[in-house]
Order: sequence, then C-alpha cells, then structure tokens
Amino acid sequence: MTVSRPSSLIFVSLLILVISANAYAGGRPDGQSRSWFGQVNTGYEFTTGSTRDFLHANWALGGGALYWPSDWPLGIALDLNYSRFDFTSSTIRAINDAIADDPMNEGEITGGNVENWQFGLNGIWSLGDDTGSGFYLKGGVSWNSITGRLTDTGLVYYPPICDPWFWWCTPGGIGPGTIVVGKQSSDEFGWNVGIGYSVRNLSGQLYFELGYEQIQFDNTDIEYIPFNIGYRW
Repeated sequence: MTVSRPSSLIFVSLLILVISANAYAGGRPDGQSRSWFGQVNTGYEFTTGSTRDFLHANWALGGGALYWPSDWPLGIALDLNYSRFDFTSSTIRAINDAIADDPMNEGEITGGNVENWQFGLNGIWSLGDDTGSGFYLKGGVSWNSITGRLTDTGLVYYPPICDPWFWWCTPGGIGPGTIVVGKQSSDEFGWNVGIGYSVRNLSGQLYFELGYEQIQFDNTDIEYIPFNIGYRW
C-alpha cells in the first residue's frame, strides 16, 4: 500500500497533536451520569491519491451513537454514514473507449457513481482531563456496502403525482431522464484515523473532524479525506 502525500500530512498532524496536547481536551459531551450519547454530522469528502483521478469529491451524511462512561479516557462510537462519489469525465471517457473497442458491446454512457453505506466502529480518545471542549483523536474500522452504477441519458416515463389534500395532479408523461445501464455491488473493509475538536454548549457539543479514510479493494483502494461538522447530545 502506498500512502499519498495528503494522507501523510494527516499522520504528521496526529503526531504533532499528541505531542502538544494540554489538559483541555474534547470528545465526550458533558453529562457525568450518562454513558450513551447521540450524534449527527454532515461534511465533504475530498478524494485523494489515485482515487482523485476517477472519482469526484462530494457531500456525506452520518449519525450514530457514542458510548463513553465518565471514568473512561476512551469512547466507542457506532456510526452509520452515507456518501456518493460521481465519476470524473476522464473515467467516463475511458469506459466509453473500452465499450467501443469491444465488438460484443455497443453504445456509450454519460455518467456513473459509487454509492457507499458505511457502518463504522471507532474509538475516540480524549487528550486531557477535561473532555468537554478541545482536541481528541479518532480511529477505527468500517464495513462498507459499495454499489457502482453506470448511467445514460434517455427518454423515461414519469407517472402522474396527485396531492391527496388539495385534489390536484401533476400529469405524467415521457421526458429526458437518467437510466441505469449497469450496476455492481460488493462489501468491503475500511479503516480510518482522524483528529477532532469539540466545543461544549448548554445542551450538547458541536464538533469538527478531519481524517483519512481508506476502503480496500483487490485492485485499487478508495482513499479520501473527510471533513465533518457534527453535533453530540
């Protein structure tokens, strides 16, 4: 496995953070009598390494639960995340060139994407005594349900849509739309490391995370740098 320059910067940042950590650190919301906390987040995933050549960066959504007793320096997060990466124009051209060179195939595609439903198991380590506001480290493993799709633009049928309250309908008909012409799914292992910063408030905790994520395949890995903004309560 070759580690790209952006991911190397993440590891260096983690090392600097550990060395310079002070007595104030974050990760766990206030609530001494509680062990379970909820969390939601959204963010942007920047593709890196060879992944940047065939997949665009895109938005992501996630949420889950955090188990962190007050006397533990480490919390355990269970995360469910959704993300989708669209194919780059160079990837679409390469696929169309392969179709043209194959005498058993014809036509072309106009788009495609990779969709991922991810279940993650992560440890969150507070870097000091006060776990309300400040820096923390995060890392763990994930199970990823990956679905790749190839799409084309064509004529599709749109059914009518009726409002049950106001008794009016939007008529259906035929118009341009996106057609899935190929699909393949697989389950893959992934891992991640990252740093975070949390800010306590009256009812919970706002947090920011920057990390490095890798989903492992036989031929090539998907690598990206997620930046997330979330809320724990």
